[in-house]
Amino acid sequence: MSDALTHVHALLDLRDDAPDKGPRERAAVDLLLFELGPVTFALRAQQVEEVIAWRTPLPLPRADPRVMGILQDRGRIVVIVSAPLAAPAAAPLRIVVCRTQRGYLGLPAGKTRCVAAVKVFGELAPKAVVDTSEGVVTFLDVIHLLDASEGAPQPSVAPRGDPAAWSGR
Repeated sequence: MSDALTHVHALLDLRDDAPDKGPRERAAVDLLLFELGPVTFALRAQQVEEVIAWRTPLPLPRADPRVMGILQDRGRIVVIVSAPLAAPAAAPLRIVVCRTQRGYLGLPAGKTRCVAAVKVFGELAPKAVVDTSEGVVTFLDVIHLLDASEGAPQPSVAPRGDPAAWSGR
């Protein structure tokens, strides 16, 4: 084999003895990962305004059942919504504040971490369970978070450390 062809094969990793790397990553994106109960959720980092300490929200009468309440934080009203697909008994430590066209939206969270350039293996659709270089996560999109229908079927959620429970494999 010529040196040029060997160099091309090395760059493309097309050697016959190369191990199968599985599905190719779709993209490398910046994500905020947060845990609530046994589930790890992911949001695009660009959608996150900030992460603040947990405070119990004030209840809103006759609000959608997904709305836990509201709180005021530095002159802004933040609507706290229950994390979709999360265990209801999970005790939040933080609130992930996101800015939407309708105002500020808060999601209860446990541990949080912002990770740059996460490799994603699969489609980043709202509430999709995807495999990433950081493990299996449930992707959330704040734009679609409150628009989801109450009666819509909910995807299964893969708990951390249990890849066999992930329905995509």
